[in-house]
Amino acid sequence: MHKGRCASVTSALVSAPRRWRIYTFVLAIILSLTLVLTVLVYYTLSPKGFHIASPLQRVSDMPPYVTFPSSKLPSANVSIDLATIFVSIASFRDDECASTVESILRNAKNASRVYIGISEERLQTDKSCLSAPVLSERIGVNQILRFRWSDIVPSAFWGAEIVGKQPPPTPILHAGRDEDVLSCVLMPGISQLAVHETGGDILHNCQIITRVGDPDDARGPTYARYLSSLLYGGQNYYMVIDSHTRVVPSWDVKMIERARLMPTRGVLSHYPNGYTPQNPDKELNYPNIMAMCKAVIPSTGVPKLGAHWILKSYRPLLQFFVAAGYIFGDAQFVKDVPFDPYLPYLFEGEEMLYTARLWTSGWDSYCPGDSFAFHNYERPGVPRFWTVIYDSDERQERAREEKIGTLRALYLMRRNVLNSTTPLVSHEVSHNLYPAISFEEERFGMGSERPLPLFWKLSQLSDEFVKAKDSEGRWVGGDQWCSRLEAMSLSLKSKASKG
Repeated sequence: MHKGRCASVTSALVSAPRRWRIYTFVLAIILSLTLVLTVLVYYTLSPKGFHIASPLQRVSDMPPYVTFPSSKLPSANVSIDLATIFVSIASFRDDECASTVESILRNAKNASRVYIGISEERLQTDKSCLSAPVLSERIGVNQILRFRWSDIVPSAFWGAEIVGKQPPPTPILHAGRDEDVLSCVLMPGISQLAVHETGGDILHNCQIITRVGDPDDARGPTYARYLSSLLYGGQNYYMVIDSHTRVVPSWDVKMIERARLMPTRGVLSHYPNGYTPQNPDKELNYPNIMAMCKAVIPSTGVPKLGAHWILKSYRPLLQFFVAAGYIFGDAQFVKDVPFDPYLPYLFEGEEMLYTARLWTSGWDSYCPGDSFAFHNYERPGVPRFWTVIYDSDERQERAREEKIGTLRALYLMRRNVLNSTTPLVSHEVSHNLYPAISFEEERFGMGSERPLPLFWKLSQLSDEFVKAKDSEGRWVGGDQWCSRLEAMSLSLKSKASKG
C-alpha cells in the first residue's frame, strides 16, 4: 500500500513539468489569437488603411512626416446636426452665381446652419448672386441691408501712401475696395444687425453676405477668396467653391460625415465632376472621381496641378494636393492658413502655393471619394477676370502686378532653377526690387510643422523626379501618388463588392 502510494506521488512529480509545458503552449496560442483578433478589430473599426504605411512612406529615403489627429479639431465634438458651415464663393460677372446659391440652400438638409460669403465683381446690368428664387421665398427682399467695408473694418485700407512701408494689420484691403457695396441677407426671423461697440460682430445675424465691386478693379480669384474670408463668422466648417457649382441633396450632412472620416487633420478637395446648365446630371452617376495627385511645371516655374480619375470609394483617400475649386474641412484650416491678399491676378499658382502652405502647417489633403459638388467646366464666351489686365488702359501696371504675384508665389515656395540650388527669386528681388513679394511672410508664408524640402520630395516635384517634358513642353513630376490612389480605389471597390 505504501509502495503504491509512493509510486503515484513519483508519477505525479514526473508529469507536472509536462503539464506545465502544455499549459504554457496553450496560453501562448490564446495570447497569439488575442493579438491577431485585436489587430483585426482595430483596423476594422479605425479609418481603413490609415495606419498602414503607403508605398511612398515605405521608401527608405522618404522619412514619415508628422501628422495630427482629426479628433482634436474644434468641430470634432460638435454634433453633426448642430454643426454650422461657412461657404466661400468667388464670382466674376458670373450669371450662374445665383443658381449656385440656389443649389446650396435648396439642397441643404438644414439650410439654417449654412452661411454664405460672396466676393463678387459685376456690372449693374449683370445678374446678382442674390437673385436666387430661394432667397425671396425664405426671407423676402426687405431682409437685405447694405453697408461699406468701413462700417465693419474701420482703418483697414492699404492706401498708396504706404507702398514700400510696413503693411497694416489684417484685414488688408486695396484702396479701391472703399467703393465696394456689402449686402447682408438677414437670417429668417431677424430684423436687425447685431451691432457691437467694437464692430466685430456686426455680421452676426447675416446668413448671406456679398461684397460687390467694380469688375475693372478685380484682382483675380486668389484675392477674391481673401475678401470672402473676411466675411467668415466663426462657423464650424469652411467650404470654398467657385460661382458655377452645384451640390447634391443633403450635401451639408454628407460632407460633414465624410470629413469626419479623415483620420488626420485635413481637408477634402478635388476637381469636382462636371455639369452644364443644359445637362445638370452630366457626370452625376459617373463611377469615377478626380483625385489631385500629379503636377507639371510650365515655363513660369510655378507648378500646376493635375488630376487623375479613380474609382469612387466609401471613405476619403489621402492624396497630396489641394484644388481651389472645392475645399471642405474644419474651419481651423483657414485660421491656420489664411488666404493671402498679396497675390494680385494669380491664377495658375494659387493651388500649389496653398497646398504647400497647408502641408507645412500640418494639414493633409484627401480626395472625398465621392461627388458631393459639381463644377461647370464648359463656359464658352463668359467674361474672364484676366481681361481686366490685358484689355485695360492700365495694362502695363497691371501686368507688373501680375508678375509680382507670380514671383511672390515662387519666392514663398522657395522654388529653384531645375537641377540647381539657385532660387528663381533672389533675396535682392524679393526684398529690395519688389518688396511686396516678401510682405508678411511670417503670416502668409510656409508653416513650421513640416519642412518645405520634404514637401517637394514627397510630392515628386523635386529634381530627382522631374526628368521629362509633356507634349506642351512642361516638365512632368512623378506619378506615384496617382498609382497609389488608383490601387487603393480598386481595392476598396473589391472589398465593397465582397460585402
